[in-house]
Amino acid sequence: MGMMRVMAPALAALILAACGGGGGGGGTAPPAIIVTPPPPPPPPPTPLAELETKAEAAAFLQTAGLATKAADVDALTGKNASSWITEQLAKPEFGYEALMRARVSIDDVSRRQSSQSMWEAMITSDAELRARMTFALSQITVISNNQFSSRVRYGLGTWLDVLDRNAFGNYRDLMQEVTYSPIMGEYLTYAYNRKGDPDTGRQPDENYAREILQLFTIGLVELNMDGTAKLDSNGNEIETYNNEDVVGLARVFTGLAHAGTDFRSGRRGVDAYHVPMEMYQDFHSTLEKSFLGTTIPANTPGTASVDQALDAIFAHPNLAPFISRQLIQRFTASSPSPAYVGRVANAFETGAYTAEDGTAFGTGQRGDLSATLAAILLDDTVHDGVQDATEGKLREPVLKYVQLARTFAKPDSLRLTIPEYNVFADTSDPTRLLGQSPLKSPSVFNFYRPGYVAPGSETGDAGLTAPELQIVNQASALGYLNFMTRFLIQGDTDRVGIPVPDLSEELAIAADAAALVDLLDLKLTAGRMNATTRTAIVEAVEALPVRDTNSRDTDIRSRVRIAILMTVGSADFVALN
Repeated sequence: MGMMRVMAPALAALILAACGGGGGGGGTAPPAIIVTPPPPPPPPPTPLAELETKAEAAAFLQTAGLATKAADVDALTGKNASSWITEQLAKPEFGYEALMRARVSIDDVSRRQSSQSMWEAMITSDAELRARMTFALSQITVISNNQFSSRVRYGLGTWLDVLDRNAFGNYRDLMQEVTYSPIMGEYLTYAYNRKGDPDTGRQPDENYAREILQLFTIGLVELNMDGTAKLDSNGNEIETYNNEDVVGLARVFTGLAHAGTDFRSGRRGVDAYHVPMEMYQDFHSTLEKSFLGTTIPANTPGTASVDQALDAIFAHPNLAPFISRQLIQRFTASSPSPAYVGRVANAFETGAYTAEDGTAFGTGQRGDLSATLAAILLDDTVHDGVQDATEGKLREPVLKYVQLARTFAKPDSLRLTIPEYNVFADTSDPTRLLGQSPLKSPSVFNFYRPGYVAPGSETGDAGLTAPELQIVNQASALGYLNFMTRFLIQGDTDRVGIPVPDLSEELAIAADAAALVDLLDLKLTAGRMNATTRTAIVEAVEALPVRDTNSRDTDIRSRVRIAILMTVGSADFVALN
């Protein structure tokens, strides 16, 4: 149609000329026809996910990754966010089990050692999207290290490899590996789960059957594709399953036990927690198994029963919105809008997502997590510069510290080749530490609930979910600042495994309070620091004099520390996007 509009004036002029201008023949040559060329088309709009400024690049790295190192910000500025995602998806796995085996023996393992590898991946690995996704998945398919024996703890590297390996894969594959995981079997008590016995009244353990439905896959109520609850004709929510479903599904998870063991005695071999569980058919229920509208016939072999059950759960229409909403919460929005959930759930459902610049993600198979992640991180709401009440994520304590450590720690300060663990044993104490520690949630319900609405808060009054606020109170806020202070005062410590901050860039400009705060604004809050916060930090820094004496270096360092502490204690640092 555009070409037809351009051609129309020229065609009209040519027709008039052919007819002699309407005045009859005489042989006089018609006047020359001058056709004004159409104006050039406007340039195509800039893709929303193009990171044109350092602040935009820093904001994206904080949202999608784990830090804003200056070199990474510079490299990403002017590029499209999809290029960073593509590069990160190609990064190799971290190798948690290999690290654990290289560090300690099964006889020496302790609770601190089993969590250290996750901290190390988040703080040191350049595969930061994979590390971030592994942490996110650990909060959906939850195990907790709080009460494990040393032998089970030694297998936590294998558990993390399951999450890491499937971080960009397919959710159905993750379900399979989680179900056969000896760590999950131990945690949710279905390892050595025997078939029922009518003579003694013994019934199969229902723990995993209940939690895989409620927490790992479909949730308690039926959902629309946008994550909102479906309602019956009376306006009530509709339950996804009932106790009979749990009873039927519990029969599926009988007969599973650690590989190479004696099922009756429960004796475990040395590598029992490093390989998938096996099905011991003699202990698997041969009864019919009915749940979620699916019936597995009597006498179906155990492994076939598990496969059919997981397929049925995976096919449930709740899966896409239920998992998509929680992944959004872990990356970009604590209370995502239904429209946002619907767009991401569609990527999960189709297994594909195409960015505005034409980059395609996913295999086209339902449950593809790389497509789901791309849809989360490249959504218009993340890049349009408009703030809505449903946009923005509250950073949890672990991510706050990882951001600080990755941004400032000296590259060699962790000394990862030395086989010792003496940091990050357990940061769960809210009064003096972070109030949160990877793999140490209080229960299978994680550190917080995805539907948590904070009472007596502005988010609560607005009806917004804010899961991260469930572990925040006055004591934990002080404990968090104390922990951050510990990091900043490490100085030139020689202790092994302690991240040591490199504040040289900040120390060089600390005499200029405004310049110092501008630098921290980019590094820690991606240019989002509001005027009130900025003024308060500048004034606090300027109140610390810089003396031209032997105390000058101490004064300068004090300025930097107070500026960083005030920044990481501000609301601007807590909120992402």
